[in-house]
Amino acid sequence: MEAEGKGSQELRYDIVRSSSSSLVSATNKLITWVNMKIELGWMPLGAPILDKDDEKYHILQPLTKL
Repeated sequence: MEAEGKGSQELRYDIVRSSSSSLVSATNKLITWVNMKIELGWMPLGAPILDKDDEKYHILQPLTKL
């Protein structure tokens, strides 16, 4: 289904993930990856998602691009 006014462009999705035993390190890595994706035309979709297991912090950022 096409969005009105968008022609045949396809909406795409991606997820950038960073993991580290340090929350600061995981955050800094995620910021770097997200900024690189933004330069390529991607946009964050919502807030980052934070998860922690016994050893590491995991941060995920959904992205979208037309």
